[in-house]
Amino acid sequence: MLAATCALQGFAASAATEVVPEEGFTVGLGHSVYREDNLFRLPDDVRPPEGGSRSDRISRTTAALRFEHTYSLQRVVAGVEVTHRNYDRHNQLDRTTTSGALHWDWAAGRQWTGTATLLQRQAPRSFADTDRRIRSINTLRRIGADADYWWHPDWSFLVGAEHTRSRYSDERSDASEYDESAVEAGIGYRPKSGNRLSLVARQADGDYPNRTPSARIDSGYEQRDVRLRGNWVLSGISSFSGYAGYTRREYEHVSSLDFSGPTGRITFDWEPTGKLSFQVVARREIGSEYEVIDNYVVTRGLGVEGIWKATDKITVRARGEQYRRDRGDVELPALDDDRTRVQSLSVGYEPVRDLTITASVQRAKRSAAGERFDYTAKLHGVDVRLDF
Repeated sequence: MLAATCALQGFAASAATEVVPEEGFTVGLGHSVYREDNLFRLPDDVRPPEGGSRSDRISRTTAALRFEHTYSLQRVVAGVEVTHRNYDRHNQLDRTTTSGALHWDWAAGRQWTGTATLLQRQAPRSFADTDRRIRSINTLRRIGADADYWWHPDWSFLVGAEHTRSRYSDERSDASEYDESAVEAGIGYRPKSGNRLSLVARQADGDYPNRTPSARIDSGYEQRDVRLRGNWVLSGISSFSGYAGYTRREYEHVSSLDFSGPTGRITFDWEPTGKLSFQVVARREIGSEYEVIDNYVVTRGLGVEGIWKATDKITVRARGEQYRRDRGDVELPALDDDRTRVQSLSVGYEPVRDLTITASVQRAKRSAAGERFDYTAKLHGVDVRLDF
């Protein structure tokens, strides 16, 4: 499947809780209040150039609607989520974002299966990735489809195509906007166990519509990937998912920006007991699908999360991640080759069914090629989520 399918998973669920999909409509309402001591990701003891406070209290209100239904061999999932962020001191940053997705798992007889996806994701750009103190909203839209022809009960030929468009709300981020069209083909394997492996070749053409080629900047690229993707249950307590492969990206005018090498994102899940589970994510990718990050940035990272279900009503999560980014940055060369460490801890309490209250703390620390982009940031807050 193409990345459009991956981006849809868990769309209607809050980051603080997992919602079990149900047939029909599901409504989610959430409100969180949290405080950041370094909102603009500034070095220690540095205040915003335009004045004002380094810290702020942010309120976030979310309303989500999800629909899921199976019609014979067809399964449809749709969702929309509206989020409003309100800043206590820096209220010029207040914004409302809207994300949504429509996903169709289709089948025609016994030999043809596939998916079709429409996606819009709106999210604020992190102040860690820019030296500007204005709020920039990224809007990513994607349309994609794929199909499997099962010429054998366990084996298929597969094809897919997708188009992605990424735009920012502020004009100064227009150099990071891009359009990409991709096609892929390969072979799939799905034994009776329900596990799945696919070996695919992918071809993508990208365009940066607002760039003029120069010694350090290019306006387009061609990317070729060979990937082994899969979801595989190793035992009753462990499984892995993700992809691993080789990527070659060639730019149209500036060959010094070219990239070639292994890429992948592998997730390993382990549940040694009914109350304790762990997840390890290792990745090396260009333009992460899971972050608002420019699609020419190479990220290498390792993350570990542990979940302890202390009681039927209390869940504790601890997470740590370290990642390094090589940007070849067209905007901020001093941000190239930065390293970031993030640690977080949360405690969730479910007093009644469908209501979750979560308290969390987080710390992030970055070191960059330019010291003016080093920062330490701390966050703590409370989130309330109701699903019905």
